[in-house]
Amino acid sequence: MPSACIESKRVKTFRLGIAKAIPKFPNDKATLQALEAFSLASLLIHYNNWAMRYVPGRPRTVSIEPNASSDSRWSTLNSEIITFLDKVRNGEDLTPHLSLEPHTRGYTPASAQDRPETDRWADKDFLLNVMGYHHFHLGPTVQPNGFAVRTDDLLFARVSRDHFTVVAIFAHSVFERPRSPTDTMTKERERLWTVFDEHSSRGVAPGTVYVPSVITTSGHSMHVVRLADDYAHVVREIDPRLDDFEYVNELYESAGVPCPKTLNLKWHLNFLDLGLLDATLNTFFVFRYGPN
Repeated sequence: MPSACIESKRVKTFRLGIAKAIPKFPNDKATLQALEAFSLASLLIHYNNWAMRYVPGRPRTVSIEPNASSDSRWSTLNSEIITFLDKVRNGEDLTPHLSLEPHTRGYTPASAQDRPETDRWADKDFLLNVMGYHHFHLGPTVQPNGFAVRTDDLLFARVSRDHFTVVAIFAHSVFERPRSPTDTMTKERERLWTVFDEHSSRGVAPGTVYVPSVITTSGHSMHVVRLADDYAHVVREIDPRLDDFEYVNELYESAGVPCPKTLNLKWHLNFLDLGLLDATLNTFFVFRYGPN
C-alpha cells in the first residue's frame, strides 16, 4: 500500500534504495514502481523475505544432527562436506553454495494477484519460510561465474548468527511439490517433513498442541512480517532525532568515534542488520541485528 506518512529525505532515499536493491521479475519499470509505492514497513517485508535467503559470512560453530551423519551419502560426500563446513567455521562467504534464485527472483507482483492460479511462492523459498532450513550445494569448486558447482545432493541446515546446525542431506527431488491433493510426495520430500516434524516436536509433551511455524496469507513467514514492523518502527522513532546534534554526538561518543562537523548519516541494511551508515568514516551504527 502507498505510504501515507510524510517522509524525511533520509527515509525516502532509504525506502527507494530498498526497492531498487530487491531483484525483480519481470525486471522492468512497472515492477520497480510497484515496489516504490509500498510504505517502508510493507516494503521491508519483501526485502526481509529476499535477504533472509542469504547467509552473511561470519564464523559459526557447527553441530551435526544424526539424520545427517547416519545418511549413507555422508560418507560418499565426506570430503566435500568437510571442506564446506570448514568454510562455515572460518566465516567465509557461503553465497556461492546457495541457490541461484535469490540473485534474480526477489519479488514479483504476480505473487500478490488475487486469482486462483496465483503462485504465492514464486518469489519465496517455501522450505526456508515454513521450516527455517537453508540448503547448500556442496560443489568444492567455485566457477568463474562466482557459484559453486551445482550438485544434486544438498546439505540442509538451520543457521543463526553464531551457529550452523546440519539437519540432513537431501536430493533435489525434495523440492518437487505435489501438483494436486491426490498426488503423492517424493520420498525425499516425505523424509524432509518427517525430519521437520521430529525437530519441531522435540521437548513437547505427548498430546500437546503446537504450531511449528506461522505463515501469512501472502506466503511470508510471520517472523519476517514482525521483523519488518520492528525495523520500520525503529526508523520512525530514530529518524527525527538525527536532526538533533546533541543526540547524534552521543551516538558517535557511544561508539568511540569523534563526531564530524558535517553529518552524512544514511539508513542502511547490511543483509538483515539495520542501522545508520557514515560512509565517510566507514562506521555503521547498528540498531537491530538480523537473525542470521
